Amino acid sequence: MWISISIHVLFVVFFAGCLNLQTLCADINIISLSIENDLPGLPKLFFFADFQPKIEISPGNKNAYVKLLNMENHSGTFVWKQCATFNVNPSMENGHQRIFWSVREDGLYHSWDNTNWEKKESWGSC
Repeated sequence: MWISISIHVLFVVFFAGCLNLQTLCADINIISLSIENDLPGLPKLFFFADFQPKIEISPGNKNAYVKLLNMENHSGTFVWKQCATFNVNPSMENGHQRIFWSVREDGLYHSWDNTNWEKKESWGSC
């Protein structure tokens, strides 16, 4: 039992450190991906990706979807009233390993600091 608890504590400390320390993430070559449903009202947002079966992301930043990914290219599709796709391409992230996406009424926004946002995709037909 002591070993099991120790392993869980070690994992929590490691995971928390990776999310907070850019250098630790770089040492283990992972990307922290966070996706927020910032659509107006309480809409259902469905997310499909090469690394995740279909999930629903609830509105609000407290309900953000967070996933640790390897350093390979990944892609996904959001379905709301229409569809929008996104790509995680580590070579295009300028060395940033914390990546944030905000799904909004007019499209998908990308950020490296969860403060400054750039629109990357618009909604289109599915």
